[in-house]
Amino acid sequence: MNFSIIIPHRNTPMLLERLITSIPIRDDLEIVVVDDNSDADIVDFDHFPCLDRKNYQLIKNRECHGAGYARNCALSLIKGKWVMFADSDDFFNPGFSNFLDDYIDSEADAIYYNANCVDSVSLKPSRRGDNLHRFIDDYHKEYNKDNEYGELLLRYMFTEPWCKMVKQDVIDRYQIKFEETSIRNDVRFSYLVGFYAKKIIVDDRQLYCVTTRQDSVSRGKGYQASLDEIKVFAGWKKFIMDHQIPLELPLFDLCTYYFTRNLWKDNTLFRAEYRKMREGGLDHSYIIRQILKYVWRSLGYKLGF
Repeated sequence: MNFSIIIPHRNTPMLLERLITSIPIRDDLEIVVVDDNSDADIVDFDHFPCLDRKNYQLIKNRECHGAGYARNCALSLIKGKWVMFADSDDFFNPGFSNFLDDYIDSEADAIYYNANCVDSVSLKPSRRGDNLHRFIDDYHKEYNKDNEYGELLLRYMFTEPWCKMVKQDVIDRYQIKFEETSIRNDVRFSYLVGFYAKKIIVDDRQLYCVTTRQDSVSRGKGYQASLDEIKVFAGWKKFIMDHQIPLELPLFDLCTYYFTRNLWKDNTLFRAEYRKMREGGLDHSYIIRQILKYVWRSLGYKLGF
């Protein structure tokens, strides 16, 4: 088996079928779907999408654990030399099989490829993949002859699991897993792949279609999601600092700004977020310095300097 595609799924059987039928049927490609306890009144498990397909495996979780847990379950079962991930509401574009043939024997550890972006229902263009487009453009800029900056962006800032094909050997050797959080479960997996992949290749072809959907998991909000996000971002920030990677992390800075505001707006939430920052690996002194920085900036703004 050369290729494994892992798909977490919950309550979107029609979209899942659209995705699976977009994947070429090949003797050397397997699909592993992990159903995260879908509702029986939404999903007919006796007629689950594409069960009769060749090299297809369905795993059923009896409880909802999220996409990170689902992907980790599949990682322990796959047989492919190369691993890819797809979200159940997305799909692959024509030409994907040619891409697989082109890189089946590549010496790279990870291959990044491009995507187009549409609304899941209307198929009208959306902007969900703008970051990926910008990172690939930066990678290919002529003045940046060694591609260093664009490569750093792809390795450490492109945190979605799709649009990358990774050697299973790299994942196994460094025991790279997804975080089992309610949101942003793919961030740590992605930057660890970027860190441990010795050689990467970037392919400009738009082989994957990313969709936007109003009720998707990535749009989830709430108390637990907020706490999970700040923990993930804290771990991301610490990794970048520990390994002296010359990149800023605006998402962490924004989280820290709102975290500091909660010092006087919601002290209970502030304490909970502080604990999550510590769980993410940041030490007390660093967190205090960040708080003082934003307090000083706020004070300066109010005083007009």
